[in-house]
Amino acid sequence: MRTRLIIFTLLLSIQGTFAQNNLPVDMILVPEGFFGTQVSDSVTGSVKTHLTQEIRSFYMGSTEVSIQDFQQFCKDTGRKMPPAPEWGWGDPKLPIANVTYAEAIEYCNWLSKQYEETFTLPTPEQWEYAARSTNFDTPDFIYNKDLPNAFVVYIGNSREKPDCITCMQPNELGLYSMCGNVWEWTLAGERDPTNPAVMGGSFFEDANSVKVNSKKKFNKYLRRQDVGFRVVIN
Repeated sequence: MRTRLIIFTLLLSIQGTFAQNNLPVDMILVPEGFFGTQVSDSVTGSVKTHLTQEIRSFYMGSTEVSIQDFQQFCKDTGRKMPPAPEWGWGDPKLPIANVTYAEAIEYCNWLSKQYEETFTLPTPEQWEYAARSTNFDTPDFIYNKDLPNAFVVYIGNSREKPDCITCMQPNELGLYSMCGNVWEWTLAGERDPTNPAVMGGSFFEDANSVKVNSKKKFNKYLRRQDVGFRVVIN
């Protein structure tokens, strides 16, 4: 435990260095650890977690990419905004939505050039690991609390639209709206590059579909009013 605390403290000091190098101030350090796959025992009814994949430390955007951020990207690259959702583009602090997977990747590439760091989308495993605050040991984490609560925007409290990117409370790592608000694109795998996964549920989903392992696969050219994204630096 003491060794892990020392490592985490050192990583936090590195995070401060990143901030001083003019990287976006809303990048949160996610410490290294292991991703767990949960398997149900049909005989006993118990659930066991098998640690299946090492996760190296990475930085994740504390919020979903906002309308304001995406508008700046469109302005700098001379492109039009995506089709507006029903609530329009008037509130710059709402999450961007109606973006395709390709547009999310292009945004990451633009950021990479702006800051001379490699921005990308999180893998599904990175996304769930961060949403759980690295916790695969117990059900005691923020996004496992009963709904409604102060952390998740879902159909029970959303008024049929997303909320601002920091309107809910963050999880233990300081990440906002990992569950609910808008589904988030994750990096496509080599086995199925055409149908990337979206994670976390949205304002339009019920309580059973806004969990850390909520996942759907959509065609990369799809636009939906409840799909956005956030970025990582590996």
